[in-house]
Amino acid sequence: MDRPFADLHVHSFYSDGSMSPEEIVEAAVLNGVGTLAVADHDVLDGSIHTQALCRNNGIHCIPAVEIDTLDRGENFHILAYGFDVTSSLFHDFLASTRFMLDEASVKLIERMRPDHPNFSFEDYAKFTYDRCLGGWKALHYFMQKGLTSSLKEGIQFYSNYGISHSHSGFSTVAATAYGIKLAGGYSVLAHPGALIDASDIIAFKKELRRLVSYGLDGIECYYPWHSEAITQACLDVCNEYDLLITAGSDCHGVFGKTRVGEMGIYMNQLNLKDLLENR
Repeated sequence: MDRPFADLHVHSFYSDGSMSPEEIVEAAVLNGVGTLAVADHDVLDGSIHTQALCRNNGIHCIPAVEIDTLDRGENFHILAYGFDVTSSLFHDFLASTRFMLDEASVKLIERMRPDHPNFSFEDYAKFTYDRCLGGWKALHYFMQKGLTSSLKEGIQFYSNYGISHSHSGFSTVAATAYGIKLAGGYSVLAHPGALIDASDIIAFKKELRRLVSYGLDGIECYYPWHSEAITQACLDVCNEYDLLITAGSDCHGVFGKTRVGEMGIYMNQLNLKDLLENR
């Protein structure tokens, strides 16, 4: 196979990545990726746009999106795969979640205004930025106002001003998994090693089992910052429950440090069940 690798977690400029779908597909071809999924945050535009491009380049494209959820006050990301992209209920659910995600930035602007009189809601509403630079609107707004010198420098203000996902209104992991299933898709826990304390692997696996019990269909086992121990723990739980085993670079273009197909994960290392079929 000329392109033997899989990368099922890439972000485009439709959310916080810097790459267009065209650039993502070009990178996939260059890096030997034959199975690809663009999983933007709570929006489907990037995934839908990429599908036609993949067909023209001999790449299998799986519909995908990364959804923000809450469990015990913590923000967990759930990757949805293989759903019906025409489902109006699923589109409505994602639009609601995306609104709550963007609303956090508006709440942050509100809290920052007393300290920064040059901020205004009218000004922020009209503000536009170059999506090819990655990140999101508020981070670019801070730079435009001279408050920061880089995009990532602005992320600190969310915690500094007490803006967290714990009061966002995101759906639970269980409700999200259920909604994905109603749309004909599979739900996969994204990058658990980045979300769950893995200093005790036994406790880590116990937490994975707890989250899986909410109805999740799989785990993103292969991830750039997963240690061998974390990867193996994820694989153990997936094999124990016959779950999907996926891999993703979480590439954000220049807004991140990874590239499409970074890990060189072969298809035979994964368990995708019928995701490669026309569903």
